[in-house]
Amino acid sequence: KLLDMKSPTLRANVDVVITGNRITSVVPHAAGNHLKAQVVDASDLTVMPGLTEFHSHLQKDFGAAQGRAWLAFGVTTVRSPGNTPYEAVEDREANEAGVRPGPRVYGTGYLMEWNRVYYKMGIAISNVSQFEMELERAKVLQHDLIKSYVRLPDIQQRRMVEFAHSIGVPVATHEIFPAAMVGVDNTEHTAATSRRGYSPKQATLQTAYEDVVQLFGKSQRIFCPMISGFGARALFEKDPALKKDPRFALYPQWIQRQVAAQPTSATPGGGGDPRGGSGKMVLDIMKAGGLVVAGTDTPNAINIHGELMSYTMAGMPAFDALKTATVNPAKALHLEAGTIEPGKLADLIAIDGDPLATISSTYRVKKVIANGRVYDAAELAAQKQ
Repeated sequence: KLLDMKSPTLRANVDVVITGNRITSVVPHAAGNHLKAQVVDASDLTVMPGLTEFHSHLQKDFGAAQGRAWLAFGVTTVRSPGNTPYEAVEDREANEAGVRPGPRVYGTGYLMEWNRVYYKMGIAISNVSQFEMELERAKVLQHDLIKSYVRLPDIQQRRMVEFAHSIGVPVATHEIFPAAMVGVDNTEHTAATSRRGYSPKQATLQTAYEDVVQLFGKSQRIFCPMISGFGARALFEKDPALKKDPRFALYPQWIQRQVAAQPTSATPGGGGDPRGGSGKMVLDIMKAGGLVVAGTDTPNAINIHGELMSYTMAGMPAFDALKTATVNPAKALHLEAGTIEPGKLADLIAIDGDPLATISSTYRVKKVIANGRVYDAAELAAQKQ
């Protein structure tokens, strides 16, 4: 079966022809298409576009196993909105060069902060001159985005937007206002940290009022909710054997301990119950015209599947939920992917099941094609180092 994400209809007996890292044709199956070609047999699987994790901070201490874990769980692109500057560049270049298996990386440098920081991936900017130097470093290192964190003043945030747009990259922040007014491109989290005194996106009882919804909708801005916690727990509840999935051995012990404890009341992905206010916020913003993209703010790839589960628990149709990890992030990143059609990048996964009927099928990944490179999920998991 083929789910090309151009329509919510599975197609049967299809050959996807790839040359290099591009899809060249999608045609009815014929034996002649397999002559003089490497054949990836997905005849008993469902092929769909590779997934994008729109918000996860890459962890250098995980080593090369981190990239294999992303691929083994079907993630072919990762956006990392906050890193130490040079590590982000190395991750991107290593992927593009093919020197180690891993997803395509969209990264940045430090979270840009004013005067003080909380996270080691932030930088405390003390004055305007230092701010200009940090912007210039982002340009020289060719970062894919710039992130204004939670203390940057309005004047500097506006300057960041002007600079970033002049070099062709977007700006991300936790805020909705005044970020929307000064042209910041996307907002991270349904709630999350705020330090400048502005009202949060959610009030009590996880309520997002219509003014917030319309700020997203009328600006058609990008919104990454990050409500994977309950959905991830539901995955483990529905499939107790998931805890023993060999792919988790690619992660450090602390993540393996989290997995071993599932399902529990603890929800490391966060976001609250998607059947309540957080899920309603996501649906309202989608209906208003905001572009919802799936991200988790966690390094464990199972949580992107939990994010999709959370969206469906909130009432989002499965096809729309799948778009948040395929079509929508491709649009947000200006990436020629997200659908399976001629001319698009060859990012595909072959999964066991029909994700339109059962959204959790997305984690049952068997084969991966990332930027034209072919991988077997079981073989990726078997390489522990």
